[in-house]
Amino acid sequence: MKANGILENSAAGAYSSVSTGKDDSLERTIVNPIFKDTATFLKRASETGGKYTECEVTLLPGGKNVPHIHKKYSETFTALQGSLGVKAGGKTIILKPGETFTVTIGTVHCFFNPGTETIRFNIILAPGFEGFEYMLRMLYGMARDGQTDKKGLPKRLALTALIAEIGDTSLPGIFVLLAPLLRFLAARARKRGEEQRLMNTYCNV
Repeated sequence: MKANGILENSAAGAYSSVSTGKDDSLERTIVNPIFKDTATFLKRASETGGKYTECEVTLLPGGKNVPHIHKKYSETFTALQGSLGVKAGGKTIILKPGETFTVTIGTVHCFFNPGTETIRFNIILAPGFEGFEYMLRMLYGMARDGQTDKKGLPKRLALTALIAEIGDTSLPGIFVLLAPLLRFLAARARKRGEEQRLMNTYCNV
């Protein structure tokens, strides 16, 4: 599971688990119309000394995200209301309220709502990672603005690569082979000022 297409460079490493003194006026709850979910940041990395990031998600029937990988943090999922589906490492786990499952670093995973009712669940990233928080704000904001495809990914591949770097997120499959190209596209997008534009537009930075 460790071999993947995660994008790495010095710029991507600028996002860490430690507060950089960013604007605290950001809304706690964000909405993604593509995934049919809302995410509420209960604790940001900047508020926990980088120990963890905690958010609560509500997901409508049929809601899901795409399989992906993180290299710098684990994710612990806890079902709060309704059953939560998690696919990780080739297995499918259905969590009942109160049950918890941790996706370890480097494992391909995704979550989904397997039922017919809206569900609610908790996610804890350890250690906390503010780049993940920025990534969600960018992707949710772009989905709201009609700038993503039906899978919730930016319509421009260069922006997908750039945002993936920011959030320490990679996609499996063909994207592993495309890693060198994605690094190049992300670097070029950053050079054009796309990173700062996204930060200004969706993260108030």
